[in-house]
Formats: sequence, C-alpha cells, structure tokens
Amino acid sequence: MQLTNFLSAALVAASVSAKTILLTNDDSWASTNIRATYRDLTAAGHEVVLVAPVSQRSGWGGKFDVPYSPTLQTDGEFGYVKQGAPSWGHEEDNQNIWYFNGTPASSVAFALKYVMPKYFDNKTFDLVVAGPNEGLNLSPGSLTGSGTDGATYNSAYRNLPAIAFSGSNGNNSFFKDSLDEDPLNPSNIYSKKVVEFVNGLFEKQGDNERALPLTTFLNVNFPLVGYQSTDESCVDPEYVLSRLTGLEATTFDLVWNETTNMPVFQAQTYTALTACNNGDCSLAGETYVINHDTCKTPVSVASIDYDANLQLTEEVRVLLGL
Repeated sequence: MQLTNFLSAALVAASVSAKTILLTNDDSWASTNIRATYRDLTAAGHEVVLVAPVSQRSGWGGKFDVPYSPTLQTDGEFGYVKQGAPSWGHEEDNQNIWYFNGTPASSVAFALKYVMPKYFDNKTFDLVVAGPNEGLNLSPGSLTGSGTDGATYNSAYRNLPAIAFSGSNGNNSFFKDSLDEDPLNPSNIYSKKVVEFVNGLFEKQGDNERALPLTTFLNVNFPLVGYQSTDESCVDPEYVLSRLTGLEATTFDLVWNETTNMPVFQAQTYTALTACNNGDCSLAGETYVINHDTCKTPVSVASIDYDANLQLTEEVRVLLGL
C-alpha cells in the first residue's frame, strides 16, 4: 500500500503548526544521522529537544540504565565528552541538545522527568522520533534488540506516540566529521525524509488529537540512498505500508565456527517469524521490502499490547483447562 496520499500534505510544510518533538537514538547524541535530523526538524519550525546516550548503545534493546556516578568514568562516543565530565549535560551553546549516560530507554525517561520540568516549563511532547539509526532494524528480532526501537516502545509505554527510523547507512560517524549539506549524503536524505513523514503525520492530526493511537508506534526502515544506492539513483524513497513479520523476517542467531571454536553472529529466519496472527496479513514483510523492492521504505505499525489475539488465547485456555 502506498503512503503517497498520506504524505502529500507534507509538501506544504509551512502549513504544519510547530510541534514539540523528542529526538533520541542509540548511536549517541553525537552521531551524524541524529544531528542532521535535529537540524532539519528544527528548520521545519518544530521545537526539538534532543536527548540521547552519551555513548553508543546499539543493541541494548529496552534495557533501562541510569548513571551510577555523577561523572563519566570513560569518554563518551567519539571522545566528544571526556571522562570526568558530568553524567548528563547539554551543548554549551544549545540547551535543546542533551546527552545522558544511560540507554535510549532511560534517555526518554530522563527527558520527561528532568529536562522538560527543569528547562522547558514541563512542556509535553507531541511526538517522539528515534533515529535515524545508523543501520537497519528489521523484523521482530531487531525490534526487541534495537536500542532505537527500545526508545520507541518505551515512549509508547509512557503514552507518547513514537516512530523509530532506521537507515541502511551502517557506518557510525561523528557529526563534526560528516555533517554537511551534500544532497547525496545519506544522512541528509534520511533527515529530509523524516521531516516529510513527520509533517505528513501532523497534517492529518486533528486539533487535540494524538499523532498516533494510544499504544501504537511505527518502525520505519530506509533503503540505501544517495552515494550508497545503485548509480546514486535513490534520493527520494517511497513509503509503503508493511508488517514486522512475513517472508524473510529474521532474528539474531549464531553458527559455530569449528576452526576457531567460537560462535559467529548470524541472522536467521524461522517459521514462527513468517506466521501472521495479527494485523493485515496481505502486507509484505518489511525485510522482504528492503531485500527485493527498489528505493522503497517500509513502514510497519506495532503496538505495546503484547497480549495474544482472541483465537490464540482461546486455544491456550483450552490447553490449560482454565
């Protein structure tokens, strides 16, 4: 299903009223993707508060860590914040950009319980944007293992509409080395697509309505774009509705290297990951879209209501005799 009609209103960005957005990720507050997105969401007129881990926290899932010391025991990511500095703080010249010595999940709570009450008159967020992650987060295995997604469903736990954006540019880069205005730089393409998506969502939001239904969050994965795409031809990937599971959906796994006698990481699919018990079973899986469609961005809808559907619940009720 194409999302063109849904996003067409984003072309008139000026008509979108300014919103308050929490921006976070798991690649650290100093990564290029998040800084490009901060720049462009702010330029679009939104009030953006960036709160993200001081160090790389990829693969930490929804783990909730808080600082055990008032000062950093090691340098932050890229050495941008040094050992001995406070365990939380903001850019000297920008009170809207914060680091926190915790995980993406706890960074969300830090933003809500410390940053907003103390520095922004307890203003509420209209939306949480996590990412764009530097690397894809596809299928249920990544959804539960990704720190970017961990921030997203932890936001949904706290009644906030949230979107996880991830990109195929897997290199983790320091914004002071890589942030530029090059239109073929993947970070710049992703950031502009995030603005397009967010503005389109806000355009459809009525007065006093939520951006997304309660309990709901989105998982969005960008394909290779710009310099990393074939012939540099993908610069405006089309959004398509997808599902988390489905053909080629994977989870984290390992194989054993008999030569080194060591485990080796491997993504693996299982029948359970292709089964459809909830949602629209006619939709393509997000992993399949990335693997087979050209210049398409799958958008999957998820919910923190983890209860099984009625049919599965009744089947287990019979088995348990309850």
